[in-house]
Amino acid sequence: MTAHDNKDCLYEAGKNTLIAGSLGLVVSAMQNTVQKHKEGAKGVFTRTGGTVALFAAMGGIFSITECAAKSVRGEDDAVNAGIAGCAAGLAAGVKTHSIAKMCAACAGVGATMFAYEYSGEMKGALSGKTLQERKEVRDSFFKGYKKAEEEA
Repeated sequence: MTAHDNKDCLYEAGKNTLIAGSLGLVVSAMQNTVQKHKEGAKGVFTRTGGTVALFAAMGGIFSITECAAKSVRGEDDAVNAGIAGCAAGLAAGVKTHSIAKMCAACAGVGATMFAYEYSGEMKGALSGKTLQERKEVRDSFFKGYKKAEEEA
């Protein structure tokens, strides 16, 4: 692994931590909204703020573990996502203070992430295509849409 790869791993981990933390903030806001209390908007941080931290931690742990698995195994495949999903699931399970729940979360999140990466279908039809190929796909899609609209 080169220094460049390490920077990429740290960049990805930081980016995914921010994204997951942002999603955690949204979830925390929803939790705060449905709870009855007198703290108002600050309850997003004071009452349900642990959700933000949990989501951010899971995103960062997933990214770092996936990168480490790729480095150790020397392969870039769905197994790395399964390993990383297991690590993120373990982190989520820690909050419950139950080893059984940690193992279940590891298995559940790991299997889900493995299946997601293995299928490859969920990344979208434009994934891995050049800019020109993407433009051709979009143009053919909208031409088909306009044609169907004219026939109706």
